[in-house]
Amino acid sequence: MFKGLAVAALVLLLSSASMAAIGQGQDFLLANGNMVLASGPDSGAANTNALTVAQDQLATDGCGHITSFQGEVGSLVQSAAASVIAGVLGVQQVGAGGGSQVQLHPGGVASLGFQDQDLDAGLTQSVVGDGLGSALALQNFVGFQTQLTFTMFGASVNTQGVGVAVFDAFGGNGNGPAMAIVTGGADFGIGQTQLP
Repeated sequence: MFKGLAVAALVLLLSSASMAAIGQGQDFLLANGNMVLASGPDSGAANTNALTVAQDQLATDGCGHITSFQGEVGSLVQSAAASVIAGVLGVQQVGAGGGSQVQLHPGGVASLGFQDQDLDAGLTQSVVGDGLGSALALQNFVGFQTQLTFTMFGASVNTQGVGVAVFDAFGGNGNGPAMAIVTGGADFGIGQTQLP
């Protein structure tokens, strides 16, 4: 009987001390181009693009009593329009936004593990006007990331978000033809890392 209890105690001890690691990784990239061109007399053009992404991961380790979650969302929107009375008006846009995140936990140790996040956006656009009328360009990227780790030894929470927008416009009045080139852009990035 003591031999059976000793074997049962050994099995319970080994199962409670077993280690199971958790590793999670995510990334996304939204990239797009948009263009409108209108030539008069009395013409117009408009276009809007919207790209979105959402993803999440959940992992649990019953042996080490670890729960890890991470999720990220992103949205890239581009709008361009031109209304021409006379002449030629156009808009060209190129935009990209992306994110990546990783979290690792070795399991069974007094650690909250490793967490890393990165969000980046790059937007450029040009409005070209040669005539009478108006043209506009608007781009924006919004991204958000969350990482959560809960263990017997504590919890770790990392969140970050980014929002960036670019707006450019052209207007030629009725006093005569006008010509202009308007360009704009934004390049933005954030990141954070937590080490054990």
